[in-house]
Amino acid sequence: MTKQSIVHRATVVFLITTLAGCGGSSPESRVNEVVVALENPTLHLDPRIATDQSSARVFELVLDGLVDKQPNGDLAPALAESWEILDDGRRYRFHLRRGVRFHDGRPFSADDVVWTFQTMLDGSVVTPKRGAFAQLDRVTKVEPLVVDFHMRESYGAMLVNLTTYLGIIPAGEDPDAMNAHLIGTGPFRFVSQTPDSVVVAAHDEAWQGRPRLDRVILKQVPDATVRELELRKGSTQLLVNGLAPDVVDDFRSMADYRVVVDPGSNWAYLGLNLRQGPLAEVAVRRAILRAIDRQRIVTALWQGLGIVGETPIPPGHWAHHPGLESVAYDPEEARRLLDAAGYPDPDGTGPEARFRLTYKTSTDQTSVLQAQVIQFMLAEVGIRIEIRSFEFATFYADVKQGNFEIFSLTQTGIVDPDIFALMLHSKSVPPGGFNRGSYRNPEFDRHIERGAAAVEPEKRLPHYLAAQEIFAAELPFISLFSKMNVGVMPRQLEGYENYLSGELYSLARAYWADIPEPSDAATP
Repeated sequence: MTKQSIVHRATVVFLITTLAGCGGSSPESRVNEVVVALENPTLHLDPRIATDQSSARVFELVLDGLVDKQPNGDLAPALAESWEILDDGRRYRFHLRRGVRFHDGRPFSADDVVWTFQTMLDGSVVTPKRGAFAQLDRVTKVEPLVVDFHMRESYGAMLVNLTTYLGIIPAGEDPDAMNAHLIGTGPFRFVSQTPDSVVVAAHDEAWQGRPRLDRVILKQVPDATVRELELRKGSTQLLVNGLAPDVVDDFRSMADYRVVVDPGSNWAYLGLNLRQGPLAEVAVRRAILRAIDRQRIVTALWQGLGIVGETPIPPGHWAHHPGLESVAYDPEEARRLLDAAGYPDPDGTGPEARFRLTYKTSTDQTSVLQAQVIQFMLAEVGIRIEIRSFEFATFYADVKQGNFEIFSLTQTGIVDPDIFALMLHSKSVPPGGFNRGSYRNPEFDRHIERGAAAVEPEKRLPHYLAAQEIFAAELPFISLFSKMNVGVMPRQLEGYENYLSGELYSLARAYWADIPEPSDAATP
């Protein structure tokens, strides 16, 4: 056991002992709600603007998309009961669900769909999500419950982007209004927001049926040790990918808890600023990859809860490239590459650095530990790393503004390979997308454009295989691993399922086994 783990466990034991008597509720005193601990705050509650994971978790409960996502990543009808792909993929027609109302009583119609998308397309709402809809020209109302999505060219990934990623809001609502009081058609309605939490309550008239839970509280708990403590004493009832990896086995051994582990589509990576300095050179990026023992990081730090891979597309996905050679840990090769790139070690194995880089991360305990491990590994080949950790909002603002040399993040929700367009197409440099490192490669652009333009997966696949080969060769990001999804909860909480990206959709079906009947009305 590492010194860090010993200190961590001692801290938890002390806090549990100190707070004995403040334990979790018994079945007799349990209220019909679930408190979910989130690592970071929600940054914006308009789905056209927000790109952070915590805001997405709110959308999964309060909003509906035109299509729904299943636990295995398949798509199903939601606000659109059915759809047709017309004009060789250049037009999508959606037939909308009848009888749906927003939480404030307004009827849902085609006007709301047009408003949600057209305000983003015409620039009246400025958002990096615009890059995900680069091929979408306009959305038009055909009938009160029929809308057409007109594409500039055929686009095979269109449906994937029509989940709660861009959930439907009422016509006429602006970002300030949505951020103050989010209105949707989902199974839960927005109740309140503080800097540290969002409260939602069951929507009695939900078209999907009223949830059995009365309330869900999404609470920001940035410290992993505190999240563990709250789960142990019952003040939090659900953590999804929110525990330090070294304590997951502890909960597996406890009879009162259930641990659900499944392969996921969340990708851990290092973002790189390619505009200037050593990172602009591909040989340096290749050296950094070879200097990082990714399998050791997964095994020792993440307790095996990840799969090392060379691209964002996880194993098992239809677009995953099975033929890419795994890049092994090879510090000698890393040193040779750095020498050849013109960055010799000034004092051999001495303390002087070839060059220095700044590595930004959040204050999350495991993220900081990972940064320290990578710092040590890169020091072994002569690269000096300065770690700077910030609370998440500050850190993420720097990432969005391109104010970094290296940063570490997890890209959630990699369901379609069109993620390459949003993260790496030359037209997706902010504010048009998430190409924050300013990667540009015309051949890469052509492949992801052609892959997106095809509708059938078998026609898209060759282009995405080629794009992954370019990615693995040029390394615009350093791919670390695809994360496993880990849900931890009291055993009495039934109905929870892991979704590929850790989404909370299944809370609409969850219930407490020791509360046999739902209450008559939602508790605000």
